[in-house]
Formats: sequence, C-alpha cells, structure tokens
Amino acid sequence: MQPPVDTSPPPSVRGRQQLPQQRASASILLGRRDYLSVLLRLVAMELYKLRRRPLTRVLAVVSLLTILLVFLALFLFSMGDNTGEVARLLLPPASLHIAVQTALTPFTILIIILAGSSAGGEYTQGTIRLLFTRGPTRTQFLLAKVAAILICCIVGISGMTLSGLITGYLLSFLRQTPDTSPFLTTSWLLHTGLFLLLAILNWFIFGVIALFFGILGRSSAAGIGGGIVWYLLEPIIGQICQLSSELVQGPVSAFLGAIPDYLIGNNLATLMAHQGYYIFGSSSSSRLPDLGAMTVLLVYIVLLLSVAAWLNQRRDITN
Repeated sequence: MQPPVDTSPPPSVRGRQQLPQQRASASILLGRRDYLSVLLRLVAMELYKLRRRPLTRVLAVVSLLTILLVFLALFLFSMGDNTGEVARLLLPPASLHIAVQTALTPFTILIIILAGSSAGGEYTQGTIRLLFTRGPTRTQFLLAKVAAILICCIVGISGMTLSGLITGYLLSFLRQTPDTSPFLTTSWLLHTGLFLLLAILNWFIFGVIALFFGILGRSSAAGIGGGIVWYLLEPIIGQICQLSSELVQGPVSAFLGAIPDYLIGNNLATLMAHQGYYIFGSSSSSRLPDLGAMTVLLVYIVLLLSVAAWLNQRRDITN
C-alpha cells in the first residue's frame, strides 16, 4: 500500500502566496471607490506633484518677490512726493488694483507654464500610459488636472493680492499715509469679490488653453508654447482687425470690427472694467455687455475642454 501523496505546495511557494495578502492587509488603506472619492484623491495627487516640483516653488517665489518690489518702488517714489498722491497707492482701493494687475499682466504666463507642463509632462516623461492603467477612467484624470489648475489659480491670485495689500499697509505706516477706509462698504466688498473671481477666471482660462495644447501636442513644450503664443498674439490680432475695419467699407469692415468682441482678452477686460467702475471709480468705455462677455468665455472653456477630453479619451497611448 502506497503512502498518501502530499499535494500541498512547498513552503517556499506557500510563503510567496501568503505574503502579498499579509502586506496588503497591513499596510494598504483602500479608500472609497465611488466616482467623486476617486476624483478627489486624483486632485490631491496632482496638487502633490505640483507642490513637489522645483518649478512651482521658483514661480511662487518670483511672483511674491515681484509684488514686494512693486510696492517697495511705490514707497520709494512716495518719499519724494510732497502731495501724497503716490503714497495713497499703498492703500486700498489703489493697492488692490495694483496687486491684481501685477498678477495678471506679467504673471498669467506662470499658470500657462504650470498647466502646460502638468498636461504635456505626462507624455514627455512617458507616465501617461502608467496612469491610464491604474484603474480610474481617463476622464477622471483629466478632471483632476482641471481642478488642480483651478486651485492653483485661486491660491495664486489670492496669495499675490493679500501679499500686495499687507505690504502696502506696512509701508504706509512708515510713510504715515492718511487712511482711506471710508470706501469700505458692503457694495464695495461685493464688487471686489467679483473682481477677484474674474481675475481667477482670467488665469484659469489661459490655464485651460495650455492644458489643451499640452494634450494636443503631447508635450510640455506644446502646452507652454501654445498658451504663451495665444496670450501674446490675441492683442495683436485684435489691433490688426480694428485697424483693418477702418480701412475698408461694407460687410468686410463690419466682420473685421466684430472679431475683437470674440477674443478672450477683450471680454475679460470688459468684465473687469465694469467691476472696476464700482471699486476704483474708473470709467469703462467697452460696448460689450457682461452677459455676452461671460457667454463668450464659457464657450471657449467648454469647447477647449471638450476637444481635450475627446483627444484624451480616443487617443492610442500604447506606444
């Protein structure tokens, strides 16, 4: 009679079979798997990647230093001004306008760089295929990048604005500038909030443009270059169309004259100028209504994100 045959795997095999289960149960915390929970974790992942990048820190330091230098220059100019007009620029509402314009005029390129490198970097570094095999859908990855860009816009505009206001107040104490607080009313605060939201929208829409070109061109260079070219070329196109409409007659003149009304920069400037009338008392000569300008901007955002989502969903990334 033959002895019973032991059919169990050898100890080395049993160890290899049981070890992954023990490690998984002890060290891995599985979060909720619903759509929103996964999306929020992806947003946190995108923000973590942006925070750990040296480029993000460099851009943040440069923007804050620029704000400080702008208000320090105003303070130095005010020392030689006996009328006190320059010194009043250190306090709201003038300091608010200076801080926001400093954030928008040269530093919109910052969000273009961040968004373009975030979208195109996955293709440049070859991590896009790895991301798409981790479980979440491609749409979730795209929405996470869009949400991370929006959060960067909120933090960037808020940080630069608060830094300018605080710096202006501190320097005004040294200059002994008269307080201009009577402007502070409920209506003023409401329009100021809308003004800051429009500044965030300004950064966000150019971030979406950089995201679109980064996905379209499959590289960081395409995202950054496409966004910067769009940002710099729009005002030139608007001026050319405006001048050309004055040189010709008839329907061609009307067509060329209407093109600037559909450019992103002009519509953003219109919305901010209308709010600036209530905040700073500045005049607005734009003929565009607020509703029409906001509609044009929303169409741009929806169109760019729709095409980017279609490319992101249909593109073959096996190679």
